[in-house]
Amino acid sequence: MPEARMIAAVESSLSRQPVHLGTYFAGLSSGTLTREQFLSSQKQFYFAVRFFSRPMAALMARLPDSASRQSLMHNLAEEHGYEGGRGDFRPAMAHDHTFLTFLKSLGVETGDVRDETEGSAVMAFNFALMGVCSSGEPETAFACLGIIEYTFADLSAIIGSSVVERGWVARERLVHYALHAEIDKEHAAGFFRMVEPAWNAGGVSRRRVEQGLVLGLHIFHRLYEDLALLHRVKA
Repeated sequence: MPEARMIAAVESSLSRQPVHLGTYFAGLSSGTLTREQFLSSQKQFYFAVRFFSRPMAALMARLPDSASRQSLMHNLAEEHGYEGGRGDFRPAMAHDHTFLTFLKSLGVETGDVRDETEGSAVMAFNFALMGVCSSGEPETAFACLGIIEYTFADLSAIIGSSVVERGWVARERLVHYALHAEIDKEHAAGFFRMVEPAWNAGGVSRRRVEQGLVLGLHIFHRLYEDLALLHRVKA
């Protein structure tokens, strides 16, 4: 795990930009987010899930050696369905497929999702993430990816428990969000270990990490707020 000082910095950033307290999650918690609104927003979120590995691949292509690429390679492999114990790739476990399975458990067919048009809220998130990973400072990009993964673990737990409690998905059929609630803190730890030396160095190096933490939370919070606005969710 990263040093306590690194995690403290992450938690401090989260306290200033608590994504889980935004309009979308307030609506999910209070019940004002309807099943229809949730389905519509999650069909849009599929485009973020499908895209997420591409910025990571762009960042990996910029790194100079195997040691600096390993955390990204591990994450990319799992995104594409690799299971270490089995030693092979399982297409059904790739994260875009597990998300489609989650949507199917809610009654949304794959064809309905693929007929969906990617909206501006998700495009803004995707292209901001691609921008920092393809042309930003590596420390900024790693911190940005790390805090999104770190936050998504907790958001996944909230979403998973909410859809089960509201009777939208049976607990035994809950996929994708159950997986991410379990693994994303581990993924985040790998990214944060990459930026610990920069954080500990202070000065400009630490500011690059701080920028990544702030940017990651900003675009992730903005994505959910825009989805709430688009689907007229009330807090």
